[in-house]
Amino acid sequence: VSFVFDLHGPSLAVDTMCSASLTAIHLACEHLRAGGSAMALAGGTNLYLHPANYVAMSTAGMLSPDGRCRSFGADANGIVPGEGVGVALLKPLARALADGDPIRGCILATAVNHGGATNGYTVPSPAAQAALVAAAIRAAGIAPDTIGYVEAHGTGTVLGDPIEVEGLRQAFAATAAQPLPPGSCALGSVKSAIGHLEAAAGIAGLTRILLQMENGLLTPTLHAERENPNIDFDAT
Repeated sequence: VSFVFDLHGPSLAVDTMCSASLTAIHLACEHLRAGGSAMALAGGTNLYLHPANYVAMSTAGMLSPDGRCRSFGADANGIVPGEGVGVALLKPLARALADGDPIRGCILATAVNHGGATNGYTVPSPAAQAALVAAAIRAAGIAPDTIGYVEAHGTGTVLGDPIEVEGLRQAFAATAAQPLPPGSCALGSVKSAIGHLEAAAGIAGLTRILLQMENGLLTPTLHAERENPNIDFDAT
């Protein structure tokens, strides 16, 4: 990309597995805040060009046997691979306004961390996820009760989805001035519609958020007519 467009700023390939495109956006925002770049392109690509990845995931028992991603739904039984490419053009707000650019959204804060040691390599940590979300909320300087929607990772696994909701519950509880009423924030995952785009999963979620804001509606999270019984939505 830098060669084709004759760009001279940092050109980085980021591999943090499923968070790669969001980590790329975080790094781009850091460069912009530091004044090292005037604008940045950040995103991700996921293409299955060889059966080896599919075979490896199948062997590990990670895939949904019926090809349905049930994010936060009952009978969640695994991920569904998806292909996609996405990119965001990022600028400081003042620069974008001065240039007359069409502004799709404004990133108030970003944060990254790692789950560290857990009960398994693929097992997420609710405490680490809570710390991450809380850090982003505090850095943004916003109150949790002003957040109307969370685009979640929502892989559609029996273990991962409840852990993610618990992490969000802890994060909102840690940053809210007073307890928020249950059901006051919507939750969804684009993976139920297009699958898990791995390195491009984050930019797919960001794109969904921007399109929902642009159109003034929330698109449904599919295959979740019956909620995951391991998630107590009435208590969060």
